[in-house]
Amino acid sequence: PFSVFAQEAADAVQPETTISINAKAAGAPVRAKEWMVVAANPLASQAGAKVLERGGTAADAMIAVQTVLGLVEPQSSGLGGGAFLVWYDGESGELTTLDGRETAPAAVTPRLFQDENGETMKFFDAVVGGRSVGVPGTPALMEKAHQKWGNQKWDTLFEDGIALAAEGFTMSERLAGMIERDADRLVRFGGTAAYFYPAGVPLKEGQTLRNPDYAETLRDLAKNRTENFYGGDIARDIVRTVQNTSGNPGVLAMPDMASYQVKERAP
Repeated sequence: PFSVFAQEAADAVQPETTISINAKAAGAPVRAKEWMVVAANPLASQAGAKVLERGGTAADAMIAVQTVLGLVEPQSSGLGGGAFLVWYDGESGELTTLDGRETAPAAVTPRLFQDENGETMKFFDAVVGGRSVGVPGTPALMEKAHQKWGNQKWDTLFEDGIALAAEGFTMSERLAGMIERDADRLVRFGGTAAYFYPAGVPLKEGQTLRNPDYAETLRDLAKNRTENFYGGDIARDIVRTVQNTSGNPGVLAMPDMASYQVKERAP
């Protein structure tokens, strides 16, 4: 069997990424002596590796990884969604979880996903728009994990996400393919149409994509933690967008945002 031993990141982060990608293509495992970061995109893995390289904890690295994932794979991950975290402490043997999944707005009724005739709505009719939006849990989970297990300064964990959003990142094949396939739904809304289809044409693999608005949101989180996200201008923007979505508005409200709490649960 073929095996690859990853060097500790004292050399540089990029060679590690190349090693892991080549190993994956060969169907071979990647092994490391001290630590490893695994994420859905190499840019996110690199962000986490930088944090661990300077002595950060897994919780610190997770925050750096998550902020980059929200930029480079928005179809699967982001500040507007939710997350579960499983935490294992190798010294104490402690195993616990944080539930940062989305919660339903207080105004939701059992008929939320039924039409006027009481029939169950088709999946995309129900999902696309504001109707299916719950209170985002990911930012609160990031903050809770940092409070419990982090050792790095909170604001330093957003540096890669901010830089990539402001300066641009290279579009992956996967994201480009999903943008092209999902055109009918994404072009319905001004924000996604302008971002993913500039001049009416879908973005292609290899293009540079910038997201200055996302960079500003990350700067706010770095400075104010989650205060503004759940109780300030960002929260108001989220609620306004959900409630005023054309064709499929939702019922998310400011009290829903303000009352959100991450729950620690037995694994």
